[in-house]
Amino acid sequence: MMVAMLVPVLLANGCGTFVKMTTPAPRVAYSEERNFAGGLHYLLSGNESGARDLFERVIDARPLKGVTDEALFRLALLNLRDSDGKGEPRARALLNRLINEYPHSIWARQAAPLAAYLQEAFTLRMKQRELKELRNQNLSLSRDNKDLRLSIERLKQLDLQLEQKNRR
Repeated sequence: MMVAMLVPVLLANGCGTFVKMTTPAPRVAYSEERNFAGGLHYLLSGNESGARDLFERVIDARPLKGVTDEALFRLALLNLRDSDGKGEPRARALLNRLINEYPHSIWARQAAPLAAYLQEAFTLRMKQRELKELRNQNLSLSRDNKDLRLSIERLKQLDLQLEQKNRR
């Protein structure tokens, strides 16, 4: 891809003019586009780890509209498949980054409901954990309460026995 620009040139007679020059596009953008295309190719062929590596390179490089935003979205989807427990938080972070850095991107519009869903699912899991902990605490308190009732009953019986003994 070539980029055209006007360059000022000073002629020998002291006059100046502009000359149209074409130069190759910056290699960085080409490299990012190439990595992105490679990631898409890997996805099509089923090589998710290769795609993930290339998409990581794209999002770590200089931002490029239309490339970095889609790479963020696709990388978030790939992270959702991780079963190690770190995939979903990473996917949420990538989707939030996409929404914040590229608010007008079509990928950000698609990411918004997914990010909201993932946040709600995360909140639900946290509440379920909290509920489980509260149930365990309740069970523990119920056991303690039962033990206390039994101790009170024993104390009552001992008190009655002591009172009967004192009467004799």
